[in-house]
Amino acid sequence: VVLIDGRPANAECLFPYLIGDDLNSRFDQQPSRWTIQFDERTEHEASQYPELWAIVKDKVFPERQDKNSDKYPRMVNEWWKHWNNRKTLHVAASKRQRMLARSQVSELHMLAFVPCHYVYASTVIVFAFDDYYHFALLQSNVHEAWVRRNASTMRTDIRYTPTDCFETFPFPDPSANLKADAERAGEAYYEHRQSVMQSRQLGLTKTYNLFHNPEVNDTDIATMRELHAAMDNAILACYGWSNIDPGHGFHQNDRGQMRYTVSPEARQELLRRLLDLNLRLAEE
Repeated sequence: VVLIDGRPANAECLFPYLIGDDLNSRFDQQPSRWTIQFDERTEHEASQYPELWAIVKDKVFPERQDKNSDKYPRMVNEWWKHWNNRKTLHVAASKRQRMLARSQVSELHMLAFVPCHYVYASTVIVFAFDDYYHFALLQSNVHEAWVRRNASTMRTDIRYTPTDCFETFPFPDPSANLKADAERAGEAYYEHRQSVMQSRQLGLTKTYNLFHNPEVNDTDIATMRELHAAMDNAILACYGWSNIDPGHGFHQNDRGQMRYTVSPEARQELLRRLLDLNLRLAEE
């Protein structure tokens, strides 16, 4: 804020910087820090922001000069720039007001909408979707079953890797009516979850700890479970799998942890059908 107040032009290169812990721990999901982003400005252009340039020259330049310029030419020769500027992400963000995001490493599977003008840390996975249908699909136990089958692990956490968890995930091809139903279910769940977080002043992780605790039967948490089950059912309908009994309730996962989720039998059937669909789509 001081940098902007002292020189308003600095706002052109200062952006909120969202990390995975902000997304999971803060009830407002606001970034706790800022980053300097010179984008693709030349050295001369970037140096026209002297306060910012001085910070980057002091903190970034020495570390970059220790790198191998043959292996990392951009990192060394254009040291004032972000090493991987993710231009395709910027293009996607320019067409939307918000996108879905997930902390890459987390014990729990939790997605939320975030503004598009942030700069995202590498610990945040960003999905170029701004609608409640895709939120419902990716937050559902259908996707979570696939994620937990394919993700790598870090201690007790799962590490969401887009190549393994997202690019291989077979999407349904629902009718307009079924998609609209899932959209409404996703919106109802998301808006209620946000109200729970706001009223309790809790982040996603602590909110879902209550959600998964069988001893917590407060009305707002019980409603959240009901809305999650309704969202799952809407997604099952999109796949044409309404004949699966999801068996929503408190079940132990493979690590012995109690979770409010679909039954182990339903999870196995979901994985079987998802794999079949994945293979069929790959053949087509």
